[in-house]
Amino acid sequence: MLKKYIKYLVAASILAATIQVTPTYANPITNGQIEATKEQINDFETKIQQLDNSISLAMEKSRELNEKIVNQQGKIEETETEIVKAETALENHKEVYSERLKSIQLKGNQSVITYAELLLSSGSVSDFFNRFTAISQFIESDTELLNGLNQKEQALVEAKEQLHNQVNQLKQSQVELAAKQQQIEIDKEQIQKDLADAQGILQAQLAQQAVEQQALLAQQAAEQARQQSEQQSLVAATATSVPAVSPAAAPAVSPSPLTPSVVAPNAVSPASANALIANAKQYLGVPYVWGGSTPSGFDCSGFTSYVYRSVGISLPRTSSAQQNVGTRVPLNQLQPGDLVFRGSPAYHVGIYIGGGQYIHAPQTGDVVKIATFKPSMFSTASRVLR
Repeated sequence: MLKKYIKYLVAASILAATIQVTPTYANPITNGQIEATKEQINDFETKIQQLDNSISLAMEKSRELNEKIVNQQGKIEETETEIVKAETALENHKEVYSERLKSIQLKGNQSVITYAELLLSSGSVSDFFNRFTAISQFIESDTELLNGLNQKEQALVEAKEQLHNQVNQLKQSQVELAAKQQQIEIDKEQIQKDLADAQGILQAQLAQQAVEQQALLAQQAAEQARQQSEQQSLVAATATSVPAVSPAAAPAVSPSPLTPSVVAPNAVSPASANALIANAKQYLGVPYVWGGSTPSGFDCSGFTSYVYRSVGISLPRTSSAQQNVGTRVPLNQLQPGDLVFRGSPAYHVGIYIGGGQYIHAPQTGDVVKIATFKPSMFSTASRVLR
């Protein structure tokens, strides 16, 4: 047996020597930092998706503007054709009207004089009225036709001008839209760069945390080996100087101070537990905020530390550090007020409230809530209340 412990001690010593050459970090990586980086990555990915959507919308808007410009240009061409037709009709009617006047003008007299002479030359009253009616209708008809053609031409010219203005406005909108789309693409490029940087940071954090965890485990193993060697040496020395005793009379060996006790933990005071749980329930619905430790927003360990502080107990800030406080409790012997942890080292913590339930700040996008306690999802529990 002694040889076995000596062999284990030698192995632990070698492991400890290895630890001494392992790089140490002034600021150890916490789960909170890693989760914050993951959240930042999620934010960047969301922004990229939003920008992609904006670009898609801009492209669709540009397509609609192109269609409108083509449509308006088609209307301009149609209007120009109508203007030409109106101008031709007006000119043709002017020629016909001029020929009519020439046919009734005599000796170069003006049309009004010619009309008067034509009326005065009538042989009877009836003939006069007939001529007067014909001349009046002739003049009125030509005048209305000429005015109508002229108005139509003017309306077409104004419509053409309006269409040109609309096309110019559409083209200006296109220019502005293209500039906006270009800016979106520039923003997206920057966010993609930020995303890549954040992903690199996350990988570095995970790698550093892995090294730190391995170093911690190695240190714990070396310390346990040292303690066990010392205990074995003490037992061997006692065996050579003290008469053997029966197993029933042998002194009990105290557990290692680094090994949490899981045998008959102290009971929790109902008054203390009730006060703690009542205070915790005040914050139901408070949003989860990375690094949050106030009622404006909590993360998991920020919530537990804030609630325990209300009953006069100070806890470390992180869930992994809180996991090492108090007395280790088996998951099947929980009492209200116990801290329950996921992971080892812990990455999440909550407060058991009894009845198979616990209260915690779950994750980003969620709020402080009461949930069903499932022992299989938890690694350890600690009792801090007395």
